Amino acid sequence: MPIPLGPPPQPQRAGYKKSGFAYTPLGLDPAEVRLLTLEPSEDDTAPIVCKVDIFEFDPDLYGHFDALSYAWGTKEDEQFITVNENTEFKIRKNLWLALRRIRHKTEPRKFWIDAICIDQGNPVEKSEQVGKIGDIYKYCGKCIIWLGDFPKPAEGATPLSPPAALELLTMFASLSEPTTHLSNLPCFTPLTKGKRTDIKDEYKPHFESFAALLDLEWWKRTWTIQELALPADINLLFADQELPYLSLQNAVDGLTRHSTARCCKTHRLALRGLGFDTIVTIEERIESMVSTRQQRLESKTPITFTQLRRRFCGSQVSWKRDSFYGFLGIVTNKNFLRPDYTLSLRQAMAEAVFACVKSESDGVELLVGERLFRPQDPYRRLHVPSWVADASFCTFPPKWALMERRRLGVYASFVDDEAGEEKARRVFVKYLKMTKNGVLLTKSRRVGTVGRVGEALVDQGQWLDVPRVLSSWMEMAGVRREGWGEDPGENDARTDAFWRTMINDSTEIDGYRLSYGRPTTTASEGEEGSDYSRLRSLWDLVNPAPKSPGSKSPAPTAAETTAPKPTEAGVDPFHIQPLIDEWVPDWVPEWISDFASDFIRAMALASNQDAVHDLVVSHDSKMIYHLLACLWERRLFVTSDDKIGLAPRDAQKGDEVHVIPGCPAPFILRRLDDPKNVNTNWQLGDWESDALPQYMVVGNGFFHGFMGGDGGKGVAEEKIALH
Repeated sequence: MPIPLGPPPQPQRAGYKKSGFAYTPLGLDPAEVRLLTLEPSEDDTAPIVCKVDIFEFDPDLYGHFDALSYAWGTKEDEQFITVNENTEFKIRKNLWLALRRIRHKTEPRKFWIDAICIDQGNPVEKSEQVGKIGDIYKYCGKCIIWLGDFPKPAEGATPLSPPAALELLTMFASLSEPTTHLSNLPCFTPLTKGKRTDIKDEYKPHFESFAALLDLEWWKRTWTIQELALPADINLLFADQELPYLSLQNAVDGLTRHSTARCCKTHRLALRGLGFDTIVTIEERIESMVSTRQQRLESKTPITFTQLRRRFCGSQVSWKRDSFYGFLGIVTNKNFLRPDYTLSLRQAMAEAVFACVKSESDGVELLVGERLFRPQDPYRRLHVPSWVADASFCTFPPKWALMERRRLGVYASFVDDEAGEEKARRVFVKYLKMTKNGVLLTKSRRVGTVGRVGEALVDQGQWLDVPRVLSSWMEMAGVRREGWGEDPGENDARTDAFWRTMINDSTEIDGYRLSYGRPTTTASEGEEGSDYSRLRSLWDLVNPAPKSPGSKSPAPTAAETTAPKPTEAGVDPFHIQPLIDEWVPDWVPEWISDFASDFIRAMALASNQDAVHDLVVSHDSKMIYHLLACLWERRLFVTSDDKIGLAPRDAQKGDEVHVIPGCPAPFILRRLDDPKNVNTNWQLGDWESDALPQYMVVGNGFFHGFMGGDGGKGVAEEKIALH
C-alpha cells in the first residue's frame, strides 16, 4: 500500500566537514541515516555532483527517498564524484554508471546508497546500519535496481543486443498461460523421440544476449536479494533498457511450472547447450529471487535464514558473515541474530548457524549437505567448524547449487510429513549444545565403519568415464550385472540394495514444484515403465551385461564403425563388440583381452562423444538427471559388516557412519582422537567436550535403511563432539 506523504523532512545536519569529506557520527536515539541528493544535469557526460545530509529515520521520512540497488563490482577503474560542493569522493565504476543512468535532467533526486551513506570503515556504525537496511528498502518510495551494463563484445564477435534479450524474456513470459508449452515457443526445434532439442539458428543471438543479461553481477550477490524482495515499488534497469518485473515474474512462473510438470519436463531435459543452460540459470538464480519477493508480499508462510541460505547458496558475498546478515531484512523472525562485525569470522559464523539450528523449524538443514569447498585436513583450523555445511557460508559454482538443493530434497523426502519433521527437529535440538570453543555436542548412533571405498564419480568433463566407475562399483559391491533381473522380485537382497542405493531409493515426482518419493517397481498409469525398469534399461545402455560365449560377431562395415545405430537397451549401441572381436584374438591371455577390450571401447566412445551423450540423455533424460543428483561427487562404500552406501568424495577407509536422531541423512564422521591413546591436539581445555569422542564431519551420505533420522534404533546412543 502506498505511504501517504507529507512535506519532505529537512536534514538534521550535514554529514561532512568543509575541509574535506568526513563522516559525522550518526545518532542512535533517535535513529539517524544519511541520504544523498543527486543533482540534475541535462548533459549525460557532466561530472556527478551530490550532497550528503543526515536525517532522523522515522515515519516522516518514509516514502520521501528512493533506494539504489546495484552490485559493488571491483576496485578497478574507480571514479570520482563531487560531494557537498567541493569534496571529491571515490566510488567504484558500476556505481558511477548507475548514478549517470538514474540522474534526472532537471530535478534533484534523494537516494539512500550504501557505499556512500554508511561509513564503511567504521565497524560499529556498519553493524548498526546493517540492522536498518531491511527497513530502509521496505520504506523507500521506490527502489531503482541497476542490473548493470552489457560487456563490450570481443573483437570480431557479434554485438550483444539488450532488446533481443527482452524479446526472449517476453517469449518465456508467455508460458505463464496454462495452454502455452515449451513446444509452442518458436525458438526451439521440435522434440523428437530419441533426439535432443536445440535453439533455432535465428534465435541464437537472442539467447546469447539473454545469457549476458543473466550473467550480470547483480543477480549473483546476496545483498541484492532483499533489495528486490522488500520494496513496494521496484524499477529494473540495464544498459539502455528497462526490464518489466511482471515479465520476469511470468517467465519464472511459467518455466518453473512447465519444467517440472509432465507436459514439458521431457522437452526441457532434452535441451542442449545454451538452451539448457539458460533455463538452469533461471531455475538456480532468478526463480529463487522472484519466489522470495512473492513469499514476502503474500506473507502466508514465514521466511527463515535456513530457507534463504539453501535457496541462495550460489550467491556471493564479500564478507562471509554477510551470508546471514544480508538476509536480516527479509526473515520473519530475526530477534535471535544481531549483526556484529567486531566478532571473529569463525565465531560469527558458528554462532549464526547454531542460533538458526536451535531457533528455526528447518534449521537442521544448515548442518546437512556437501563439504566440498574446504580442505579435508583434520589438523587445519578452518574459519568455520566442520559441522557447518558448505551451503551455510559458501558460494557454490553455477549448477552445483541446484544439484545441492535437489539432493537435500531427496534427503527430506524420507521424513514423512510436517508433523514428522517437527518431531524429528525436537529430538535433534534436545541434546544439541555448542561449547565456548565452537564444538558441537550431540547424541548419535554409530551404524557402520567404512571398510572400503570406490572411485569417486565426477561428472563434469569426465562423463565418458562414468560407465567404468559404475562397473567398478558393481564389482566392489559383489553385484553381478548378468544377474540383475528383469523383475525386481528376481533379485537377491544385495542387488536390491545396490539399485536402490544408486537412485537414493527415490524418484522425482512430476508436478508444479520439485518433490521426491519412493521409486516404483511396477509401471504407473501413463508411464512407459517403472522406475526400476527405467534404471535397468539405462544401465544396459551405458554398462551392458557381458556377452554370452559364442561365435564372433561379423566384421563391421565402414559405416558401422563411424555412426551409432538405433538400438534397444542391452544391445551394443555403437557396434563396438565387432571391433573387439576383430582386433583381439581368442588365444591371448584373459588379462590382455580385458585390457585391449576396454581400450578399444574407450577409443570408440571418445570418437563419438557428442553422439554418445545425445543417445544416453535422449534415452531417459529424467532418470539421467536424477542419477546425476544422487551420484555426483560420490563414492560407493562397503562397511566392515558388508553393507553398502554412498559417501562424499573425501570419504576414506576408517570413517564412521553415524545417525544423528532428527537429521534426515546419516553423517560420515572421521575420528580425530585415538580411542586408546588420547591425542592431546584435541584437548581444548573444555570440560564439556574433551572427555567425549572427537570427530570432524566429512559430509552426509546415503545408507539404505538408515534414512530419515530414525535409523539404527537398536544401536546405543552416545554423546560425541563435532569439531
